[in-house]
Amino acid sequence: MDNLYNNKRSSLREKILSNENSNEVHDAFLNHVRKTPKNRTILDIACGIGAHLEAIRKKLPNAILEGIDLNQGMLDVAKRKSLGAKLIQTDMREFDLKRNFDLVYCLSSSIQYNLSTEDFERTITSMRRHAVDGNVIFDLAYCAEKWREGYTNITANSNDRFDVVEMYTTHSNEGVSIWNPLYLIKDKKTGKMDMHVDKHRIKLWSISEVEQILSSQGIGYDLRFGFGKNDNHSEIPIFLVKGLKSK
Repeated sequence: MDNLYNNKRSSLREKILSNENSNEVHDAFLNHVRKTPKNRTILDIACGIGAHLEAIRKKLPNAILEGIDLNQGMLDVAKRKSLGAKLIQTDMREFDLKRNFDLVYCLSSSIQYNLSTEDFERTITSMRRHAVDGNVIFDLAYCAEKWREGYTNITANSNDRFDVVEMYTTHSNEGVSIWNPLYLIKDKKTGKMDMHVDKHRIKLWSISEVEQILSSQGIGYDLRFGFGKNDNHSEIPIFLVKGLKSK
């Protein structure tokens, strides 16, 4: 089970993620990064398997890229790619890389793994501390305003070796999403089929809750919906926050 799941994670889950990340928000983010000449040192918070880093590397071949994630298994997958990025296992709430970046970002709702206000504030502080005179970007892909209770999704994909199906139905309890996607995996070479269930809990922060957290800390921000020129409130809310100021 473990070997088959690890192979799936390194190939087919990556393909599922790359399909998800080919949407307009992802493409617009990449264009936003590319069009900002100052973005030469970039840090990806909760980088996972490196999907965003891989795309940025193609747009900015000379950029200095780094990524952090708490999950070593995901980092191991990212390390097998030619990212030209330094990857570090650490906690987004309390990391200290002892260096500064032009841009620090946390996408794909990863900041919502912070379930308490205290943890959310700690993560924001850690990100801003690493973006002195730079910028911080994070999204709320699963904000309370856009949450769809009981929504069922089925995604299928394949490569030369594996077929995979991802299935889940959204559930929440007291403002926390209990997301347990089921994966069905078929090894085309051996004909063996297997199953795995991931378990995730994310906080369904509302936009106003996050605004209150930032305001209470005296942190200025720009709230956008998507990265397009015209705010479309049907898009994912994006927070652009200034890093700390140099003394």
